[in-house]
Amino acid sequence: MLQKSLSKKLLTNVLSVYFLLTFIVTCGQVFAEYYNAKDFIRDELTTLQKTFSGSLTRAIWELNTQQTVTIAEGLLAIPSIEGIIVRDDSGEVISQLGRSLDIVELYSEQLVQHSSLIEDAPSGLFGYTFPLIFEFSGRATQVGDVTLFSSREVVLSRIMISIYFLIGNAFIKTTFLIILFLLAFRRLLTEPLTDLTQQIEDLELDDLE
Repeated sequence: MLQKSLSKKLLTNVLSVYFLLTFIVTCGQVFAEYYNAKDFIRDELTTLQKTFSGSLTRAIWELNTQQTVTIAEGLLAIPSIEGIIVRDDSGEVISQLGRSLDIVELYSEQLVQHSSLIEDAPSGLFGYTFPLIFEFSGRATQVGDVTLFSSREVVLSRIMISIYFLIGNAFIKTTFLIILFLLAFRRLLTEPLTDLTQQIEDLELDDLE
């Protein structure tokens, strides 16, 4: 019927615009959560430098390979770390654990001179690399470098609950809105149009009064 077709078309257009806006806003919130969590994990990686670099530097300086490996294994147990590479002063890898990028391809055999962030989009790995400096008798000597890696999967695991809440919130609001629109369109549009159509159909041209 004409009135049902008109109200259905109008309702479909209104809800389509709402669905599109909800989808765009929800995607924006998910991306914002992702990049915020990623920045937070990067900050964690930089903070870890202050936590363990002293003990790791001394272990390498004293050529205590076992202690160096033990420290690396302890770092890998941290949830935000997916991999770790520790090198000595000659650029040789002492310990390489977990997921990591090719350190030789990144820096050849040269040691990292300054702290820096690294990222590889195809693999989803990103990390933080910094030199290990040992000070002895007022003289600073670089004994190696460390690269810590995290990944896209770690970031997603951090925000998964938030994503569920965002999607659930959008779904609940959309469901209630559809119900409200259906009731409003039925009461304010469909029923009045039905009454008007019925009155027109009942109109007798031979008896206008």
